[in-house]
Amino acid sequence: MRTSIIDLAVPFFIVLVAVESVFSAIGKRKVYRWNDTVADLSTGVLFSLTGVAVTAASLWVYENFRIYCSLQTLFGVPEIPLGNPFRFEEGLFRFDPASFAGWSFVFLAVDFVYYWFHRATHEVNFLWACHVTHHSSEEFNLSVALRQSSFQRVFEYAFNLTIAFCGVPWEAFLFAHGILKIYQFWVHTRLIGKLGFLEEILVTPAHHRVHHGRDPKYIDKNHGGILIFWDRMFGSFAREEEEPVYGLTKPVTTFDPIFTNLHVYREMWELFGRIPNWKDKFLLLIKPPGWRPAVLGASVVPSPIDRTSYRKYDPIVSKKRKIFGVAEFIVWTVLSLVSIRLFKSGNLALWKLIPLSLTVAFGFWHTAKRFDGSEIETNRIRIFFAFAAAVLWILWKF
Repeated sequence: MRTSIIDLAVPFFIVLVAVESVFSAIGKRKVYRWNDTVADLSTGVLFSLTGVAVTAASLWVYENFRIYCSLQTLFGVPEIPLGNPFRFEEGLFRFDPASFAGWSFVFLAVDFVYYWFHRATHEVNFLWACHVTHHSSEEFNLSVALRQSSFQRVFEYAFNLTIAFCGVPWEAFLFAHGILKIYQFWVHTRLIGKLGFLEEILVTPAHHRVHHGRDPKYIDKNHGGILIFWDRMFGSFAREEEEPVYGLTKPVTTFDPIFTNLHVYREMWELFGRIPNWKDKFLLLIKPPGWRPAVLGASVVPSPIDRTSYRKYDPIVSKKRKIFGVAEFIVWTVLSLVSIRLFKSGNLALWKLIPLSLTVAFGFWHTAKRFDGSEIETNRIRIFFAFAAAVLWILWKF
């Protein structure tokens, strides 16, 4: 499996997280909390593990859809020119306007489709379930950019079939999509203020802080990836007036990445059981988050936040728990990253990632229990270590 542009950017992401942490400490701004940051990175590791199979399958579907169902195949539309628009030939600089227009179209299409996918994840309940993980942190920093749902890519790539329909090859799509994702990393920061005229063109940290706010006036605003004018054009734009309160209107009270990935699905399942008719069951899926049928009473509406009484979820745990929790996190992260590297180099079979992913997920669950201050059942830990030993034996023997 080929290394993507995002793979190349990951080391820089980690370095920038460390730099932001140092600068925030020097400036005496509490931008990071160790427990929340570990939760961010744990969720990001699980996202990477599950993404290996999802991305491979999705790109196969994407490219076959392009080959058989694109405008070029169905209606004979000319291929999009995607050569190098800037090149040197025989010592002279050459500019290819057709290729420049082709790449411009690809980047605009990727950004446009992302806007509508991102907006849909905030306005359609079953899609919100795959995106809510990213908004579950009560902090806002560069590590939050890595807190991604393990299920989101399935639906995101489905939206991107519209780009395949336009005839964009998967290599060009993946490159432009990677640039978009890299761009979105840097806007997750509180340390950069407003950027003058760029605020009118690009998604900036100020715009994205609004997007992560749980204040009623900020909810479901600024969905753009790189360009902010999609939000201006389609009525979802809001300026940052005062710094938002970050997170969900109903905060999650755990650092468990499994829970943050699944809790809306569980809530929907419970509501399904209480709704008597199939029409309302279906509406629960496609209506905005918080919608409830009349039989369940009034829909859930975000309420104003009392900033004087609001407190973030931040349980106090012993120093021993912190040390063991961080050590566990490092072990599971290294195991995951090494496994992904082995798979992409062709030295680890895809099927082996399934038990490995389950082991890592259980490991991060155990780490979160330490940070939450919860009691950990001895029998569960024995079962876990027996399962982990079996997984390592399988990876070693086969």
